[in-house]
Amino acid sequence: MTSVSAGARKGFQLPQLPDKLFFSIREVSDICGVEPHVLRYWESEFSCINPVKKSGNRRYYRKRDVEAIMQVKHLLYERNFTIRGARKVLMSNSLDEFLEQPDARTRLIRLRQQLADVLAKLGD
Repeated sequence: MTSVSAGARKGFQLPQLPDKLFFSIREVSDICGVEPHVLRYWESEFSCINPVKKSGNRRYYRKRDVEAIMQVKHLLYERNFTIRGARKVLMSNSLDEFLEQPDARTRLIRLRQQLADVLAKLGD
């Protein structure tokens, strides 16, 4: 088994992946913790998930597809993005920049502190 750590810098941890070129939809489902019907839906919504289709229209995912699936899962399930918002972040290639930004709660706390500072200065 080899470790793929590309996802670690993007805010999520990629699981250990077997050292093979292609993964079946069931293997990807087990690795990513997402049902096969969800993977098929995400294929239609995200162009970065593009498995190879062979005889009988069977899907075979590459490691880059598994990484893209983990990115989508992270954005949708952990960061609470909508499908449209996640697609926008992935298409703009700004995932690294976005994940470095503080979350909304942290930004609001900072903004509240800045406003309190302004009010304190105005009161003086």
